[in-house]
Amino acid sequence: MHHYLVTFDYEVASNNEPIAVELRSHLEELPNTKWFQHLPTEIILISSLSIDEIYKVIDYPENTLRVSISELVNFKTNSSRTAHWLSLNND
Repeated sequence: MHHYLVTFDYEVASNNEPIAVELRSHLEELPNTKWFQHLPTEIILISSLSIDEIYKVIDYPENTLRVSISELVNFKTNSSRTAHWLSLNND
C-alpha cells in the first residue's frame, strides 16, 4: 500500500467551493483507497493505486485548481485525530 498526501489551493477549500467538493468526491470514490481529510487543504490517502493513477483522476488545469500529490515515507503530526486514523489504517 502507498501513502499519499494530496494538497490543493486554500482559497477553494476554505469556502468549500464546488471544485473542492468535486476533488474530495473523486478521491473518496477511488477503488481500494482509504482517505482522511487531515486539514482543509490536505487529504491523506492509503491506496494500492499508483501516484499516476490517482493523478489522472484529479488532473485539473492549473488555472482551475492547483493540486499536488506526494508519496509519504513518514508522517508525523500533532493532530491526535489524524494520528489515531493513521494508527487504525496503517497497513
